[in-house]
Order: sequence, then C-alpha cells, then structure tokens
Amino acid sequence: MSTHPTDRDENELGEMDGDESFSIPPTERKLITQPVDLSVQTLFEQWETKTLFLPDIQREYVWDNGKASRLIESLLLNIPIPVLYFAETHDATYEIIDGHQRVKSIVRFLANEFSLVGLHVLAEHRGLRFRQLPEREQRFMKMRTLRAIIVSIDSHPAMKFEIFERLNTGAISLNAQELRNSVYRGALNDLLRELAKGFTFRSLIGSKTPRRRMVDEELVLRFLALANALGTYRTPLKRFLNDYMESEQKINSNELGRLREVFERTVSAVSRLLGSSAFRITGSDGKPIEKSVNRALFDAQMLACSWISGGLEKPDVERVRREVGGLSNDLEFLDAVRRATGDRARTFRRVRDTVEALKRSGLDFNVPYDLTK
Repeated sequence: MSTHPTDRDENELGEMDGDESFSIPPTERKLITQPVDLSVQTLFEQWETKTLFLPDIQREYVWDNGKASRLIESLLLNIPIPVLYFAETHDATYEIIDGHQRVKSIVRFLANEFSLVGLHVLAEHRGLRFRQLPEREQRFMKMRTLRAIIVSIDSHPAMKFEIFERLNTGAISLNAQELRNSVYRGALNDLLRELAKGFTFRSLIGSKTPRRRMVDEELVLRFLALANALGTYRTPLKRFLNDYMESEQKINSNELGRLREVFERTVSAVSRLLGSSAFRITGSDGKPIEKSVNRALFDAQMLACSWISGGLEKPDVERVRREVGGLSNDLEFLDAVRRATGDRARTFRRVRDTVEALKRSGLDFNVPYDLTK
C-alpha cells in the first residue's frame, strides 16, 4: 500500500516537512540549550500560571487514563522517564516542544482529575486520585524531578525549526506551517490567522472557517512571501517561507497595514474576475474541472491579480474565465501546477502564463519582476 498522500490529502494537510530538504549554512547553526531539573510541583505550578504552555497548534491530548496512570506509577517508583523539551520565548515563558502528553497527564493527576487504573506494581493505589494517596506518596510525587532541555531564545530560528521538526513525535505529525506557527511567533503570524478568516477569502476557498492544519494560513503566507521577493525566489519553498517569517518577526504596524491592504485588495480582484473558479483547474468554459484548491494556481492567480493596474472597472468576466481556463489545454502549464510546483522555473512559468491570459482579457499590468528569467 502506498504511503504517499493523495492530492486531496496534501491539500488538507498543507506542505509536509518531508516534501523538501535543505541544508543549514554554518552561520545559522547556532543552538544554545540548557538542561534543567524541575520538580513535579514546579511543573504543575508553571502550567497553572501559563509559564509553561502548549504551542498554538491543534494537537490534542490523546492519552487515556490507563497510559497516564502508568506514567504516574513510574514517577512514584522513581523510574526515569524520557526527557522533556521546552523552547524559551521572548517573554520568558516556555512552550512545550516534546512531552505534551506527559506534562498534561501529570497536571491532570495533580489536579485530581482521574483515578489510577491498570497499575502493574502499585496495585494498592488502584482507583485512587492524587489527593487520596497517602500523604507520604503525595509529597514524594510533588518532589519527584523531571529532566528538561530548554532551547534558548538566543538560538538561531533555523535551528529551532529543525529541533521542532525532529521532535515532532505527537499523535499527529505537524506540517510545516504548524511548526512555523510555533517557531516564528509575532505580529505577522497573527496577521496570517486574521487574513485566513476574511469573508472574501473564505468564499474563494469554499469554506466558512479556516481548514484544519493551518492550510489556509500557509496559503496567505505563500502569497505575501512571493509578492515580497519573487525575484529572488529559490527552492526549497519551505526555507523561503521560513526565512520570510523570520525576517518579519519584528514587523511594524505600518507594514502590517500595507500587507493587509494588498492581500484584501488582491482577493477582491480575484473574486471579481474568477469567482468560484478561482484557484482551481478549470476547462475552456471557465468552469472548475477539479473541486480542490490548487496551491500552485493560488500562487499564480494571486500574484497576477496583485499587479493589475487597469481594466478592473468593467472587466469582461466571461472572457477572463475563458482565457484562464484555456491554460488547462497547455500541457506545460498543467505540469507547472501539478508537479514539482516549488521549482523556480515552474513557478515563473505559471505566473507568467496567468498574467498573459489576463492581458488577453483586456486587463493592464504593472509587473515588478522579470518573469522570463
């Protein structure tokens, strides 16, 4: 049985980390870590005060009470448990990179939320909650220490991303955008979430709320990053997007406002010109052949529409859709939107062809890049 996701699965999951590989240059290999020993009591208090927190990703707590109970039994028996990994943030809090299930199980038990079940050694504690344990065991449990490795805020973001990726061992493997959401926190990250909820954008995507796994936030990021630096774009795409998010972590409010205006103006133009056929493979009649959003077409159509300088007052919508749909008759264009879509030449090819199709429809353009290179 094939382990490769279908096109539909890829659209649902977003860009997965294994799609592309890239080397980290020596100047970006700075990694500072510090081992610390935390008592269970300290771990609990830091969780309660949100000093320790789970990154803003939709990874659920999946351990049942039996598995959580065996962890608690190991702690009571002083059996070593795997190391936890935390990442330091700018506001001196710590996000959990690896160990969410273990931390949450400990917190739940100390909060008296479940009874111990399925114990192999401490059978006398079966059915007991934390506050029902003998006081001696309660004190021992609170004093039990856990080893954690803290990734310093002074580490290079490229290495932090690498660590997040390598320790990506949860019940659901995170995709690249979910990892960026944790590594590159800041105003740009917040803007991606905001724009992904916009009414016009949601109408084009065809769902009332952002799709799971931050697929739509990644689409917004692709547009902003490519619009900012298409001329210098080089594969791998994952690194290109990482670099853009890193470079804009300290973005100011004026630039945020500009990005918001550009995105909203562009989706408005796409909606007016292409409507429900936007971002989808269409036939010569302009009607969708495939229902799923094609990320490569999204790049091309968004970039092209962001450069329109005239003709939007009274566009010939039917002709626009026929011209854009006619691109599906070009095998090289189809290749550029279906295979190795991160490739620079294919990226430029689909963007250039889309611009030319819109020009044939009577629209004027001011393209800031040489699309022939």
